[in-house]
Amino acid sequence: MIINFFEEFPTKENLAKLQLVDWPCTVYVAAKSISQFEKIKSSINKKNVKLGYWPILEKKEGYWLSPFSSSKAVKRVINEINNYKKPINIMWDAELPFRHPWLFLRIDNFIKNKPRIKSFFKSNGPNILTSEYPIKNKLAEFTFKALGVYFSPKKYGNKKIIMYYTSMHKLIKPLFLKSITRLHQKYGNNLQVGLGTIATGILGNEPILSPKDLKKDLKEMKQIGIKEVIIFRLGGLNPNYKKILK
Repeated sequence: MIINFFEEFPTKENLAKLQLVDWPCTVYVAAKSISQFEKIKSSINKKNVKLGYWPILEKKEGYWLSPFSSSKAVKRVINEINNYKKPINIMWDAELPFRHPWLFLRIDNFIKNKPRIKSFFKSNGPNILTSEYPIKNKLAEFTFKALGVYFSPKKYGNKKIIMYYTSMHKLIKPLFLKSITRLHQKYGNNLQVGLGTIATGILGNEPILSPKDLKKDLKEMKQIGIKEVIIFRLGGLNPNYKKILK
């Protein structure tokens, strides 16, 4: 199993945790521009580590990437990637706006963004990994598709990451596990799974997964046949988690 990481806050302190990583992996680092991403990339000197670009927006713009986020911000991100001349792996964080419910009332954003995002995926699909909500059933899948935060690898060629953070949704874990099994049967190795959380994210109050529970989640993924997982996030890595991952 390939074990990668997210890093939402790529500070020196958090990136220093790469000293604990002695296996080949990719770290998806959050950045507000490609130039910021390049600066972070230039600070990493580990042959076993590759970096992926995780574009984020300002909080007032929606933070995550969806048709409901600021149309100017989404256009900015897409244009910047399209104009970039080097190969780049993109981790598209397909979540609804961060703590800004008023953005859901901006139908103009939705109307402009949805076709723009679809066109971007049609042109760049094989270079994109989409981080998506776990789904309980077909109705949830239909809803997320309609909202523009669900992308089919069969349609776009992207890879899909399901955020299976069991520290955050223990009560409905069996439903999500069943969904991951079904999605794996449908998409095979184009389906990856996000596990955690082993450190807090932008919300600031995410429950932390114990090493014991992380081991359990990893075993479940192996039983399903998942070949690649992404741990949220690198900054929480310590010798106890490393022992489990190894």
